[in-house]
Amino acid sequence: MPDRRVLLPDSGNWYKANLHCHSTISDGQYTPEEVRKLYEDRGYSIVAMTDHEILVPHTDLCDERFLMLTSYEVHVSADNELPFPLRRLSHLNFYARDPYQRKMPFFNLKESLELFKDYVDFSQAEFYGPEIEKEYSAEGINRLIALGREHGFIVCWNHPTWSMEDASVYTHLKGLFAMEIFNTGSRVTGYEAYCPYIYDEMLRSGQRLSPIAADDMHGPRELYGGFTMIRAASLEYGGIINAMEKGDFYASQGPLIHGFSFEDGLFKVDCSPAKMIFLTNSGRRNWRKSLKTAETGLVTHAEFPLLPEDLYVRLTVVDEAGRSANTRAYFREEFTDTPAAVPDILHRTIG
Repeated sequence: MPDRRVLLPDSGNWYKANLHCHSTISDGQYTPEEVRKLYEDRGYSIVAMTDHEILVPHTDLCDERFLMLTSYEVHVSADNELPFPLRRLSHLNFYARDPYQRKMPFFNLKESLELFKDYVDFSQAEFYGPEIEKEYSAEGINRLIALGREHGFIVCWNHPTWSMEDASVYTHLKGLFAMEIFNTGSRVTGYEAYCPYIYDEMLRSGQRLSPIAADDMHGPRELYGGFTMIRAASLEYGGIINAMEKGDFYASQGPLIHGFSFEDGLFKVDCSPAKMIFLTNSGRRNWRKSLKTAETGLVTHAEFPLLPEDLYVRLTVVDEAGRSANTRAYFREEFTDTPAAVPDILHRTIG
């Protein structure tokens, strides 16, 4: 009997999602109704309306064909004595488990009014607990993540390059379910939109989280650059949130991944036509055993051997236009009972 471990789920349906989006409720150019139409017309089934510092459910726009996830984006800044373009920032998306959730787990109304008074009507906002001072540090950000989780949210860390974040903070974060490996809005503002190395640094620091690709859409320039493919039994709110938390999805700028499994010592991949398919692990994975390209044309299938040093593996597919798709990291116990032949180095932090 073959020993087969399915890594990317092979049952259920695929749903295309943009998990970072802004509307006229904050600083976006489109109403929530217009946002739904823009994305539904392009084959999306899910949008998370992550307006700045205010949580507004859009359950009236949900039906059997489309979900609007109840969510919002939190802003934390450092270097506040500097002009805004020079400050380090941390932005986090909070996704509510309850689609009717209206209360946010913390707030700093003075800061929100200073930053977003021209965009947001905070009279709509509802808050839990006392007002808090947001602190830009790993400890301060972790406090916000913990409060979110306590009050029924899952949390994603956004656009690290645009935010000018550094490893002394992000290698100490805890409790995230995901980070943005690609952000369309970062690309159009001149920053590196695709940051797989930061994802690996977070994994090597001991975090277990998944990569998301998202538009961060405010207007037409940021439409349709990155998306997340979520695998779930149905387009039901709780099931989609559960699939997100479990990592039953992959991030993409274009390529599609049809299957990823481990069978009889081999990682097996099926995907849309690609220029290259490769595996990354926790160190330097031998490229001769980790890269598949076509001698002519494109490739749609690849097989790679398990290596003794694979503490985790993650898959990348690159299409002819140079666009990437990325799975989450799968850790060794998820695909084999054979122990690694190297020390566990997944605890590296900086600072």
